[in-house]
This record gives sequence, C-alpha cells and structure tokens, in this order.
Amino acid sequence: MDLAYPLRSLIPSLDSAVLEVLAGTESGLSASQIARLSARGTRAGQAAVLDRLVQHGLVLADRANTGYLFRLNRAHVLAPAVLAAAGARQQILARLSTAVAALEPVPVSAALYGSFARREAGPASDLDLLLVVVDTFDRYADAWQSQLEQLEQQVLAWTGNRLEVLQLSVRQLADAARAGEPLTRSLRDEAVTLCGTDVATLLAPLAAAG
Repeated sequence: MDLAYPLRSLIPSLDSAVLEVLAGTESGLSASQIARLSARGTRAGQAAVLDRLVQHGLVLADRANTGYLFRLNRAHVLAPAVLAAAGARQQILARLSTAVAALEPVPVSAALYGSFARREAGPASDLDLLLVVVDTFDRYADAWQSQLEQLEQQVLAWTGNRLEVLQLSVRQLADAARAGEPLTRSLRDEAVTLCGTDVATLLAPLAAAG
C-alpha cells in the first residue's frame, strides 16, 4: 500500500488528495485551501473532483461570502471507509505496537524508522523496524526467529509491504552512537517508538557522553 498516502491505494485518482485533506478536519475549507494542503493537484484540477464528490453527497458545499466551503459528509455511508483509509497510518502503528509488545521477551525498545517514520514511504517501501534487546539475549534462538517471521508475515498481510527488522543489543546501539553512525542520528530525530523505552531517551546520555 502507499504508506504515506494510504487513501491512494483505494482511490488512485486525484479524488484521494482532496479526500485526505477533508478527512483531516471537520471545518469547511475553500477550494484554494484544499489545493494548498493537498499532496497533489491544483485548484483548477481539483474543481471537477469537488463537483463530482458534492454530486455524490460525500462532500458538502456550504455557501460562503466568496464562494463555497467544502467538508466531508461524515454522515455519508461511505465516509467511514474514507476515514479508515485516511487513518491507516495510525492503524499500522497500533497493530505493530500491540504485536511487538507481545514478543517474548519484550524488547528494551521497538521503533519504526526510515521512510515510514518520515512519512515518505510509498507502495514499494519497506517498514523499517528497530528492536533493541538486552546484551545477553540470544537473537538467533529458534523461538525468537519464529516470532519475527510471524511478525513479518503479519505486516505483509496488513499492508502488502515488507517488514525489515534491525536487531541491536543495548551495547551495539551505544557503540553506534559513540561512533556517530548516521543511523543513530536518524533514530534520534525521526524514530517512532512502538513499545519500551523511547529510542531518543536511550540515545540521549550516549550523545552527551560523546
């Protein structure tokens, strides 16, 4: 799926760009505001889209002093599908948070990083997952590897995108931070923690020590 703009996976046309904006607010927006906030298209290009969505009742057009203000008709029977698709990122985060918290043993920290964390991931992107484990843990144990394989299969079923897991011990994370590895800077600035200790919190004293 398109991880940055999941509604495109259902509606590849310009309609999805308009609906993504309207799904994010209950306030009425002018056509110019929608064009500024949307990821694709221009005001002129979106005019026909808005007309069609209003005709189908999915979008409401309220007359204003200088034209119309548009808003998603949340009472429409199709509105829940639009809102669910537009909010797929939060659903992915919720499902992954639950899944990694159920791992045995629970990681010291689990976080997504890379393009998904930066909201730049597309249909061909992987979800990059960091798992930080205690130094004495055997990451190659069959039971642990089986859990990770199951997690990868779950993510593929949920999204159609592959999960890439990076495992580091606490010591390895510390060594990478002291060495100034670009990965640790990315983790500090962009990572989305799913469970356990926040990655930025883990890295803070290491950065200070460096």
